[in-house]
Amino acid sequence: MQWCAYRRLQLNSDKTEVIWFGSKANLAKLKSIDCSLSVSSETVQPVSVVRDLGVLLDAQVTMKQHINKVTAACYYQLWRLRQIRRRVGTEVPTQLVLALVT
Repeated sequence: MQWCAYRRLQLNSDKTEVIWFGSKANLAKLKSIDCSLSVSSETVQPVSVVRDLGVLLDAQVTMKQHINKVTAACYYQLWRLRQIRRRVGTEVPTQLVLALVT
């Protein structure tokens, strides 16, 4: 908190998330310890997945959550392209699929 106070910053406890990164064995050791963080008068409990700059990170840094979310978004966009395929011909959807893949 001193770092924030020195720079005249204030943490919002409603938007602050705490995560501990490590191997499965090291994370198991932390279960018996209170790993919460105190922000002002609020206490923030650790979570298993956080979002930082649009990337979902889990405690073991496997990125499974992020991969699942990106895959779902791509399937949705492909489904939408399939709907317009009949109306615009074949060249436009082909270019859009190539742009999506790239």
